[in-house]
Amino acid sequence: MLAETKRAGIAGCEDSEVEDGVEYYRLRSFSITANGVFNLGDSLKSRRSRSINSVTSSGTSCSSTRDARLLSSASQHSCIESEDAENSGRVATYKVGMLGAAGVGKTALTVQFTTSEYICAYDASLDDEYGQKSVSVMIDGQEAELEIVDHPTSEMAVESFCATYNPDVYVVVYSVVDRQSFKVAEEILLYLWKSDYMATHGVILVGNKVDLERKREVSALVGRRLANSCGCKFIETSSGLAHHVDELLVGILAQIKLNPQRNRDQVTRRRRSKHRRRILKHLLGFKRKTKSCENLFTL
Repeated sequence: MLAETKRAGIAGCEDSEVEDGVEYYRLRSFSITANGVFNLGDSLKSRRSRSINSVTSSGTSCSSTRDARLLSSASQHSCIESEDAENSGRVATYKVGMLGAAGVGKTALTVQFTTSEYICAYDASLDDEYGQKSVSVMIDGQEAELEIVDHPTSEMAVESFCATYNPDVYVVVYSVVDRQSFKVAEEILLYLWKSDYMATHGVILVGNKVDLERKREVSALVGRRLANSCGCKFIETSSGLAHHVDELLVGILAQIKLNPQRNRDQVTRRRRSKHRRRILKHLLGFKRKTKSCENLFTL
């Protein structure tokens, strides 16, 4: 019955495209308040001419009766929305690179980014969802599209990944219940620093699977110290409980928006040398006073 509902919903989307020449996509809306990120919900919007992957092609379109209702409502206003889209101009598009060891939850986080509806992170079918997905995000009235690139580490080395996609922001994920995955994340951060990606791009270290607290092998303090040492941002999430996933998604876009302020053309040798000493001190085990790195909305 569920499969029939999904097929009917997708067929409805396809009919709307053919009949009206309109493409529907999911738009996730948020507001940044003094109390944090506030989820304003998802909606389906239409656009006659849009280069992004629609919700239909991303696999989340009309996958529930809720989407079907949203689509029905959107159809009534398709002409108005299409006209608004044409007047507002092209939506800015950015690339997000998901890096980390296998099994840390990169794909689960990527899939959860695309919807406010809960997706079971431990569903084995998610293993086939890796690749590249698009999500449209509206923050305080301004829309942007994120192309999230997620490839298994066995398929592409970090060096090739960076050179091929050149993301606007890097999200380095490890599992808090797997110490080895933390070591992999540490190596990735060191490569990003050596190659100057960290000086010119936003980088966020993510400790995932905090819902498995009893099996934790990497404390939040250790993750925070690594982020401080490397000069990147840090957050702990649970794709299993959708905990802090919205905050991470909005933080990704915030870090991209801050890129012009990173003075990418003015990174001096002195700053690089200081950064080198700071990272080496961490890797060698020296203690240093930590500072807050968990505000994803600042440099």
